[in-house]
Amino acid sequence: MTIMVELPPEIEERFLAQARARGVSVGAYVQEYLTRSSQPIMERPKLSVEEVNRILDEAADLVPAGVPPLSDEAVSRENIYTREDEW
Repeated sequence: MTIMVELPPEIEERFLAQARARGVSVGAYVQEYLTRSSQPIMERPKLSVEEVNRILDEAADLVPAGVPPLSDEAVSRENIYTREDEW
């Protein structure tokens, strides 16, 4: 099946970047992406440690350069659970 899809430029760039990172054509990457995402979760094959590491590296690459990490205070229990949670 052949489908023509208009993508916003930022989505197109993400697909192009991921295809380049894997060393495949954008068409091959999109086909693999759609195939993977169309499988029901229970039927998906288990991932190896290497595959999980690769996926996490790809996710980390999506964070823009220069974004600082969250401080310990930002993710402290006191700052996550505020008085509004008691309402």
